[in-house]
Amino acid sequence: MTVDVPISEQQFASAFKYAAIGLAVLAPDSRLKGVNRALCDMLGYTRRQLLEFPPYALVHADECHAELGLRNQLLTGTCGAYECERRLLHHNGSHIWVHLTWVLVRDASAAPLHFFVQLQDISRRKLAEAALRESEERFRLSNRALREQAELLDQARDAIVVHELDRTIRYWNRGAERMFGFSREQAQGRTFDSLMGPGSTLGPEAAAELLKEGEWFGELECVDVKGRMLTVERRCTLRRDGDGRITSVLAINTDVTERRRAEKEIVLLNNLHEQRIRKRTAELEESNEDLRDFAYSLAHDLRAPLASIDGFSAQLERVLAQLLDDKSRHYLRRVRSGVRLMSDLTDALLALADLSNTQLLHQEVDLSAVARAVAERLRERHPEREVSLIIGETARAQGDIRLLTNVMENLLGNAWKFTSKRPDARIVFGAEARPDGSYVYHVKDNGAGFDPAYGYKLFGPFQRLHTFDEFEGTGIGLAMVRKIVSRHGGRVWAESVQGEGACFYFTLNESSPTRIPRESAIQPGLNGTAEPAGRARL
Repeated sequence: MTVDVPISEQQFASAFKYAAIGLAVLAPDSRLKGVNRALCDMLGYTRRQLLEFPPYALVHADECHAELGLRNQLLTGTCGAYECERRLLHHNGSHIWVHLTWVLVRDASAAPLHFFVQLQDISRRKLAEAALRESEERFRLSNRALREQAELLDQARDAIVVHELDRTIRYWNRGAERMFGFSREQAQGRTFDSLMGPGSTLGPEAAAELLKEGEWFGELECVDVKGRMLTVERRCTLRRDGDGRITSVLAINTDVTERRRAEKEIVLLNNLHEQRIRKRTAELEESNEDLRDFAYSLAHDLRAPLASIDGFSAQLERVLAQLLDDKSRHYLRRVRSGVRLMSDLTDALLALADLSNTQLLHQEVDLSAVARAVAERLRERHPEREVSLIIGETARAQGDIRLLTNVMENLLGNAWKFTSKRPDARIVFGAEARPDGSYVYHVKDNGAGFDPAYGYKLFGPFQRLHTFDEFEGTGIGLAMVRKIVSRHGGRVWAESVQGEGACFYFTLNESSPTRIPRESAIQPGLNGTAEPAGRARL
C-alpha cells in the first residue's frame, strides 16, 4: 500500500537548491524570484546578479518575441506547459543553448502565482548538430563535385582509370569504354593485365619508378575487346590522402596507335627517299665527274693545236712580213690574237675545273695583308696609273690562303680594270662585323659599273657585261670567285649603278647562309662614310 507523504516547504527548498539541473522561479511579470546553484553555475552569474536582471534580459534578442508569446499563452490558460530551446546570455558575453520546460503554478482560485522553469545546458549537443550539418553539407558538396568531375572525365577522349596499388581497377571513365571497348561494369574489380593482356600493365622497373618518383610515363601495348592491339601512352600519378599515404594510382591513357603507324611509314618513306637521293647523288657526282673530266680533257687537248697555230702563224708573220700587204698582216694579227684568247680561255677553264678537286687548307688568313700585296703587284704592272686604293684592317679569316688570294686578285683586279677610264679612280677594301660575329667583306670602286638587270649573269663562266673592246678579260674570274667562296661556306653578290661604280660583297664560313637585306648591309662608302649597300654611289 502506497502512502503519499507530503513534502514540506523545507524539503522542497533543499531539493530546489541542490538540484543537478538549473531551476528558476519567475513572477507572473517574468521577474526572477529564485534560482538554484546549478543555474548560477550554468550561466556564470551569482544569485544576486541573476535576481537583479529585468524580465527577458537573459534571452537572446532574436527570441524575445517568441518567448513573450509562449508565456502569455500560459497566463491566458491556452496551454498548461511548454518546452523550447533558447539562447541565454552567459556572464562572459557569449550565449549558451538551453532546453527550457515552463510550468505556470496557480493558487486555489486559479490565479497565477509564479512560473517554474527547468533548464538543461544543450550547447554541446547544438555544437555537435552544427558540426554534423556542416559535415553533411560538405559531403553533399563533395558528392556534387565528384559527380561533376565524373561527368567531365566521361567527356574526355582519353581513357582515365583509377586503380589500387594491387592494380585493381576502381574507376573507368567513358573514354576508357570507347578506347578499349570494355564497359565500366566489366572493368571495375579487375586488373589491366587480366583485362587487356600482360603488355597493358607496368613492369617491375616501371612500378618501382612510379613508387619512387610519384609518376611514370611510357608506352604500353593493350588488347581491346575486339582483340586489336593498341599502342597506348600512359601517364601514371600516385594519389595520396591528407596524411601523405598512397591511396590509389591515376592512369591517363592516350591511344597513339595511328600516330606510331604513321611515324613508321614516315621512317620507311624517308629511308626510301634517302636511298633514292643517295642513288641520284651518286649518279650526279658521276655525271659531274664525267663532265669535269671531259672539260679538262677538252681544254688540255686544245692547248697543243692552239700552240701549233700560234707558232706557225708567228712563223708566217716573220717569213712573209715583207710580202704581205697591210690587210693581210691585220688578218694574221687577228688570228694570233684569237689564238691567244682561246689559249687564255682554256687555261681559265682548266683552273676552274681544278677548283673542284683542290684540297682546302684551313688556316688563319689576313685578307688585308693579301689585299695590300695584290695592290702592290697591280701598281708595279701599271706604274703610270694614279689610283686611290684604301685597304682597311679586317679580322683574320679562316680558309685556304692560296684560294683566298685568288679571290682578292680577281676582285681587286676587276676594280682596277673597270676604273681604268677614270682619272680619279678609287678602290676600297674592308669588312663590316655582323651581330652573329661573322663579317661581310667588300671591294668597292667608282668605275664603269654594270646594268643591275643583268647582274644574274655576273658569276657565270664566260659571262661578260662589257665588250672585249671596252675591257679585256676571259669572263672566268668572277666564276672562280663564286666557286672559291662557296667552298669556304660563304656567298658572294654584287650591287651597282651603271656608270657610277660597283660593290662586291662576300662572306666566309657562314653558319646560316641567308641573304642579307639590302637595307641592313651597311658598308663603308668610298668617301669614308657608312652607306647602305643598296644605295652606295661609287
